[in-house]
Amino acid sequence: MESSYEAAVGKQRVHVRPATLHAAAPAALHLLPCEVLANRPAPVERFFTPAIRQGADGLQVSFRGRSLRGEEVSVPPGLVGYVMVTEEKSAGLIGKQDFGGSENNGEEEEQEPLERGFDRFIGATGSFSRFTVWGLETVPGPDAKVRGALAWPTLAAAIHTQVPED
Repeated sequence: MESSYEAAVGKQRVHVRPATLHAAAPAALHLLPCEVLANRPAPVERFFTPAIRQGADGLQVSFRGRSLRGEEVSVPPGLVGYVMVTEEKSAGLIGKQDFGGSENNGEEEEQEPLERGFDRFIGATGSFSRFTVWGLETVPGPDAKVRGALAWPTLAAAIHTQVPED
């Protein structure tokens, strides 16, 4: 039986277009302490070109009259960040899809047919190895949620590492 959360969220299958990962251009990212109530492409670089200053307590900038403090954050070693976009619902839903990217040693793998409204396709438009995280009036610091998210791959690898028997 489906829970009310599952029924409200709905189920979808997401497919990544591997070719877009290789073609993704480097992107400059800023994680701002605000919410934008829109979900569509926008010429952000036309409206947001920060005049970042180096202050005594980190990076400083003004955004809509508010003082922001920030710091550069690096993606964990061995990982790369991608800026992903969802393709239009009508794009790419023809028959079965071969995504390549994985080697199956000549064995034919059974693929499920694609379904409109269930299958979604995403592609990378940019890649990054670092970004700037901003806080209102103060630097976000080590307790910021983004730091916890970036620490997770290292923690996950550590807890799944084979422990040698003594």
